[in-house]
Amino acid sequence: MPEMMNMCLFLKSYAIVTIQGNSPSVEGRPLTQRLRVEVEEIAVPKGFVQKLNDHLLLVYTGKTRLARNLLQDVLRSWYARLPAVVQNAHSLVRQTEECAEAFRQGMLHLLGQYLTSYWEQKKRMAPGCEPLAVRRMMDVLAPYVHGQSLAGAGGGGFLYLLTKEPQQKEVVEAVLAKTEGLGNFSVHLVEVDSQGLRLTLPRSEAFL
Repeated sequence: MPEMMNMCLFLKSYAIVTIQGNSPSVEGRPLTQRLRVEVEEIAVPKGFVQKLNDHLLLVYTGKTRLARNLLQDVLRSWYARLPAVVQNAHSLVRQTEECAEAFRQGMLHLLGQYLTSYWEQKKRMAPGCEPLAVRRMMDVLAPYVHGQSLAGAGGGGFLYLLTKEPQQKEVVEAVLAKTEGLGNFSVHLVEVDSQGLRLTLPRSEAFL
């Protein structure tokens, strides 16, 4: 029986919404109802969740970011309907389906390739979101990973890795320690959350 899990770390859905005059549309068709987000539960091979956990690492790059300016630039480019941005958005959607299939097949190396490709797509969407020190970090880690990407809008913060070999925290720490020009980085173990965020209220607040 394949394991069931929600893959929210790599797999993302994108709704392509265009504005024509005062009437919003999706791919040129007028909207007759509100947009809905549908979540698909992906079946992965038995043992793949643990394998993924063994190969996942999170690196704090030491570089903080201000995502607001990056997001403003992305929105301006989108509303301007720049061809490169529109095409990139379509590529993001297409790669999401390919990434989902890689999860179903348990293809770790393909997930890594999609992860790196996803970061390249994000850079095309928001030029300038990759600091020089982060690029240097990603370059020295490239031989040790199937793929890597900055989380969020880019600009610094956290870098997540899918390593070629399992349990590589100490190896990654040693490689980065020998690399000049990096900030106060730190390497962390990370696991896929199969339950999602849960909020529990104290009994005294539950009936307020």
